[in-house]
Amino acid sequence: MPSPTAVTTVLRQTATPSEALPATEPAKEPAKCLVRFTVQDQWNDGFTAAVTITNNSDRTLRPWTLTWTFTAGQRVTHGWDGRYTQTGGRVTVEAESYNGTLAPGSSVSTGLNGAFDHGNPAPGGFTLNGSPCDAG
Repeated sequence: MPSPTAVTTVLRQTATPSEALPATEPAKEPAKCLVRFTVQDQWNDGFTAAVTITNNSDRTLRPWTLTWTFTAGQRVTHGWDGRYTQTGGRVTVEAESYNGTLAPGSSVSTGLNGAFDHGNPAPGGFTLNGSPCDAG
């Protein structure tokens, strides 16, 4: 039986140590808006909510459109100070002619009555003219 032959293995490094490390994510840019969704009254199968939108960007929004997602099947039954539409859990509120300008640093309020069958958790996924908003 022949004796085993030694085999030399050569490893070649193809990346410098700094390239091998994962990239650091850039700092998150602050949200350009803040939405406060406040349930003011609630009963067995319905609620009233106030929605306040603050423009934290450096530009005037004219007109504005707010969207969010209800997560438990809630439904808007009536809204005011905005034109409400809903598809599935996604709610869209478009500005009225009298409140369609939202200057930097200013706020606008709207409200709604809603219905629910299985609880009324807070909505999420707020966007203002397509930009993500903080919820407060």
